[in-house]
Amino acid sequence: MMTKGKVVDFASAGEKHRHARDNDDKDAKLDAMRARFEQAFPDKPTPVKDYLKKKRDSKKKR
Repeated sequence: MMTKGKVVDFASAGEKHRHARDNDDKDAKLDAMRARFEQAFPDKPTPVKDYLKKKRDSKKKR
């Protein structure tokens, strides 16, 4: 038989459960991956076409 003094309420203790910690870790990893992809790929949808157009225009001006 357990007495009231030995029962621990995890919600009031402020501890996170393992599932919540795992989700937080995965979210942190996903945020890091998103940041790396944002740095690797430019915001423009067609950077190559823009570059070639700019190069072609500069040749026409000569």
